[in-house]
Amino acid sequence: MRYGALLRSLRSLRGAPPVVIPPTHADVRYRDGMLRRGAIEPLADLYVPAAPNGASVVLVHGGGFVIGSRRMKPMRYLIAKLVEAGVAVCSVDYRMIFRGGRLDEATADVIDAFEFWSGRTTALGLDPGRVSLVGLSAGATLSMLAAARLDNGRLRSVASAFGLYDVAHLRGPAGLLPRLLLGTADRGRWSSRLPRHGHQTSAPTLLLHGSQDELVPVDQARQLAAHREMLGLPTKLVIYDAVAHDFFNLPVPAADGARAIIDHVTT
Repeated sequence: MRYGALLRSLRSLRGAPPVVIPPTHADVRYRDGMLRRGAIEPLADLYVPAAPNGASVVLVHGGGFVIGSRRMKPMRYLIAKLVEAGVAVCSVDYRMIFRGGRLDEATADVIDAFEFWSGRTTALGLDPGRVSLVGLSAGATLSMLAAARLDNGRLRSVASAFGLYDVAHLRGPAGLLPRLLLGTADRGRWSSRLPRHGHQTSAPTLLLHGSQDELVPVDQARQLAAHREMLGLPTKLVIYDAVAHDFFNLPVPAADGARAIIDHVTT
């Protein structure tokens, strides 16, 4: 990991996307129950198009498992694009490091959000058989992990953009992240908990990545795609040339990856 790239990515989160739309329903709880003090609340914002096409997504934000929210800049960019295309969106928060959970709790939150949204689709005029998971960065990691546990025929597809699929490459200060995220300093146990080496969903999966990603090497996407293809699982890999990690934060051509996601979740 290059720390200059991390700072550039954080700076690119400032400001607002070109179009911002308000949620149809804001601050909706997707799970009841008590939380540890200081934990992130299980809240979602729901966006239902005026003319929905039946497809919908549970959208999972990034932020390195430490920062971020359902309303951060890249989320609002994708939400506007999805709703414009007639796709309904459930954008969710989840527990993060220092704020109520680690990897297991965050994954459980994404699963609970999917279950909640799936149970609401019919009442909203949506197709319960056309619900997909879409995640960016840390949210992509969680989407892949949740999808592997939701493989029950109700998950239509997964779209995973510049996700962290392994942590073996992290060294130095960056090596603190998997220790905090996984609750162990045992490197031998790190990779087995991440999507690269774990159980894979059989749902059609779209992997998006930038060739110049300095935060998560593009080889992670290539290796995951190759592993899934070896298992005979439906997988599409799209690599954007000369593009960094934050390509949904800035008005760059690769932000048209939103179109790739829309096509993937509506077919």
